[in-house]
Amino acid sequence: MTEQTVVKRSRITRSRSSSTVSTFTETAEGDIIVTTTTNAKTTRRESFSYRALAKFHELPIWQRDNDKILSGYVKETNSFTRCFKSLFYFHNESINVYSHLIPSIIYIAMAMFCFDKLCIKVFPSTSLYDYVFINIFLLGCATCLMFSGCFHCLKQHSEAQSILWSKIDYLGIIVLISCSMISVIYYGYFDHPDMMWSFITMVLVLGTICSLVVTNDTFNQQHWKPVRATFFVMFALSGLIPMLFGIIKFGYLEVLNRICLKFIWLETIFYLLGAIIYGCKLPESILHPGTVDLLGNSHQMFHCMVVLGSICHCKAVIESYNLLHRRFTS
Repeated sequence: MTEQTVVKRSRITRSRSSSTVSTFTETAEGDIIVTTTTNAKTTRRESFSYRALAKFHELPIWQRDNDKILSGYVKETNSFTRCFKSLFYFHNESINVYSHLIPSIIYIAMAMFCFDKLCIKVFPSTSLYDYVFINIFLLGCATCLMFSGCFHCLKQHSEAQSILWSKIDYLGIIVLISCSMISVIYYGYFDHPDMMWSFITMVLVLGTICSLVVTNDTFNQQHWKPVRATFFVMFALSGLIPMLFGIIKFGYLEVLNRICLKFIWLETIFYLLGAIIYGCKLPESILHPGTVDLLGNSHQMFHCMVVLGSICHCKAVIESYNLLHRRFTS
């Protein structure tokens, strides 16, 4: 690409860069012709240089997480623009981003547009509360998955942004746990409102405490991480309290029907399986190094298990809704 411009001698500025070369020619009239030539190949190479992926040993210390994943890293960018551009080429976080980003958008669309019409049968006894509690779960899923997708997209910006978005990611997990339990409690205790609101209050209080812990910088230090993990586990296990209380009050078979317990157990299996895979770094810890750097590693499988677990819970909530209102109409 060549551009010619006629300028006066007094306005001449000589410039040279790796991709631009300027030639100055004096005419008989005393004017100067500046011929600027842009090296398109060099410019193109520079524009795509940010796509270069790094090896594990090339990363700054703060970016090193899983030493079993050897390649495919987006190195520290210090640029939100470059972080967002990473959405358009393949690296070892691409599956982590899209495996949660796409479902989050679907859950939002379900809550806002089509779910009520396509998946929920309207009964004469259907109330606003039904839509509220179902949508609480859907938006809780969307929030968790969206925060997770954003974290995996923006974590390579800088250490400060990585810490910030990891906290947001943790908050998303707490939102998912809370909204999942609240939706089940509503259908499990629909005919006992005092108990229902007591258990919902318990969930909100425990969720708030857990949020304060995971966002506190003290608990982000290495030697406090087991404590933080314990808070997560205890909060998740607190969902057993209303379930066990319901079994004592109504009996196992009634609880099985009220909250469609078979799908809750299946959801639990997916979550536990995902946690085991992630914690044991399977399969990268037992395969030849580099085999699953881009596809099939533990974090990606964990993400898929979380999505499958959320689908099971969604099925449980809808079946509980249907059972509740069939009872009123039968």
